[in-house]
Amino acid sequence: MKRILKIIKITFITLLSIILLSIVYLYISNKLFLESKNDDNISYLSKNNVQISNSINEKLFDTDFYKSQVFLLGEIHGYADNQIIDREMLFFLNKKLGIKYYIAEMDSLTAKKLNSFLLEKQNNKVALKKVVENIKQRIPQQSSQELFEKWSSIYDYNQNLADSLKITVIGIDKNFDDNSKIARDVAMLDNFKNAIKRMKIEKEKFYGLFGYFHTLQKKTESGRETFAAGLKEAKIKTTSFVSYTIDSEMYLPKNPQFPTPEDEKVDWLNADGPLMLVKGINDLKEVSKPNAITLFKLNSNNSPYLKSQNLITVKSRAFGENIVPLENSSATDYFQYVFLLRNSKALTKLK
Repeated sequence: MKRILKIIKITFITLLSIILLSIVYLYISNKLFLESKNDDNISYLSKNNVQISNSINEKLFDTDFYKSQVFLLGEIHGYADNQIIDREMLFFLNKKLGIKYYIAEMDSLTAKKLNSFLLEKQNNKVALKKVVENIKQRIPQQSSQELFEKWSSIYDYNQNLADSLKITVIGIDKNFDDNSKIARDVAMLDNFKNAIKRMKIEKEKFYGLFGYFHTLQKKTESGRETFAAGLKEAKIKTTSFVSYTIDSEMYLPKNPQFPTPEDEKVDWLNADGPLMLVKGINDLKEVSKPNAITLFKLNSNNSPYLKSQNLITVKSRAFGENIVPLENSSATDYFQYVFLLRNSKALTKLK
């Protein structure tokens, strides 16, 4: 009996030691990957940021910015503040540049239903709810009460616009009945080009919200195509914004693939770890404030990000894939602006 107890004791101590060593290794590994704060980066960022409240501040946008034909916002799905940014970016670009075409990570049928809703004489919340529920088929983490409220606000905003400025949604994702083996981002690019040709709006400007990876303007080491890289290769001038989070909660709806907390919220997928790591994020954290949304411009003159791979090098320890930029590329080859969301709430279930 004593021998059995001794074996159990040794086994327990061994397992505990392995767990503790793994935690220590993870902590040290994360710290080394994230890097310590860089004074040159912080000095630059402190002069090239603006805090976002109820509207978009255009302080960081120059003449070259407004020459872009396509503006993309790339999010990691599940964070509530991204819906606020998306709404305000659309309103800002509509007022400033007359952008009325919203390209979306949805199929053409869903976009058609959303356009029908936007054209109704009254805010048909029943119809909108069906659209939001339908979005769950492709992006479960985006189908939410906040998404519903965003489109309800866009409807109200649209009612006060002249017909020449009213917002139209163009769904460029693959239709669900599309069984072709063409890559999703390649299909997005083809669908975008075909839609603007069919609608005869080749000279218009466009804005849209997509998942983070779709908005990267250059291939990574994985070699996978991205929608934004395709736009750039087609000589369509594009500006990409990406969104990162700190101390924020993500909506993770129940699904059969992995266990989900009872409240369907997780707080361990932020840019500073422990399971997702964005190299250099501590510099943005140093310059920003808690409970705020801060916009950073990365491509000003003498920017360190013109030659650095910080903010585009991403390590994922659980979900998704690592983002490894190509050799001799920099952060600004992939995107030009970063929104940092601090203490964002998670999206919530549709009521």
